[in-house]
Amino acid sequence: MLADPQRLIAAAAFLPYLALAAWDGWLHEKARTVPKVEQALHAALFFSVCAVLYGVFTGQPPWAWSGLLVFSAAGLLDEFGFHAALERRERRLHHAAYLCFAGFVLVCWWVGMLPWPLP
Repeated sequence: MLADPQRLIAAAAFLPYLALAAWDGWLHEKARTVPKVEQALHAALFFSVCAVLYGVFTGQPPWAWSGLLVFSAAGLLDEFGFHAALERRERRLHHAAYLCFAGFVLVCWWVGMLPWPLP
C-alpha cells in the first residue's frame, strides 16, 4: 500500500510536467494548426500519461510501464515527425516538458511507486 507522503511527493513531481504540457496545449491552440496525425499522437501521449498516473498511484506497475512505453514511442514520433520545423522556443518547451516527465518517473521510482524490474 502506498503511503501518503509517497503520493504527495509524486504528485508534486508531476506538477511541473502538467504545467508545461498545459502551456504547450495552449500554444497549439493559438500559435499554429496541428495536423490530424499529430493530434492523434498527442492523444496517445495524453492516454499514456493517464496510464502512467493510474499505474503509479494505484500500485499497478504494469500499467505504468506500458504507459511509459507508449509515451516514449508517441513522443519520439511526435518530436521527430512534426517538431523539427517548429520555432526554437516551442521545441525548448517540449524538451523541458519531457525532462520534467522523466524527473517525475525517476521520483516515482525513487519513492518506491515504480519498481524495477517489474514484480
